[in-house]
Amino acid sequence: MKVIGITGGTGSGKTSVLRMMERLGCFAIDADEVYHRLLRENEEMLAELKVHFPEAFRNGRVDRSILGRIVYNDPVKMEILTSVTHPYVVKEVNRILQIGQKHNAPMAVIDAIFLIESGLDKICDLVIGVVAPRKVRMERIMERDNITEEQALARINAQPDEQFYYDHCDYIINNPTNDGSIHTKTVSFYDKLTSGLIPKKRK
Repeated sequence: MKVIGITGGTGSGKTSVLRMMERLGCFAIDADEVYHRLLRENEEMLAELKVHFPEAFRNGRVDRSILGRIVYNDPVKMEILTSVTHPYVVKEVNRILQIGQKHNAPMAVIDAIFLIESGLDKICDLVIGVVAPRKVRMERIMERDNITEEQALARINAQPDEQFYYDHCDYIINNPTNDGSIHTKTVSFYDKLTSGLIPKKRK
């Protein structure tokens, strides 16, 4: 089973790429959904998080909005969060991939904002980076998540800049508009990939 990684900053449109690849027949894994499920269900991970972020817990559960305010404004605390959660997310993604293999899925796609930082890129045959201008990303996530400009900026500033994806990904999809062209670009990528026209993963 070929494994394709999809990454990019919040608001870039990477989840749109994932869903289009899923419609094209790929076995899709949304690492963000995996992470949110683990925040609800994985008691071992929650116990570790409670040691570092006790103020983010309400009635024994993580309040994601509080946790977000803590880590998006403090790079050190963001690093602590990812050091705790990434191993659990990677383990669960690998477990889900095994399900795809058992069902003989020809291709799997993993959408992960920290695909490279978590090491998930190592299990991918190819990594797509989805990029968009900061202003466009801000507008998208403000509308999507009903947050303020200040909150949107904090999220964006907590993530790598656009050049990071050009430096670390094998293929770039640029998504500067909201006119639906991201779907056409994704289909074009898929057609090239299945035709053998996409270069192999960089070493």
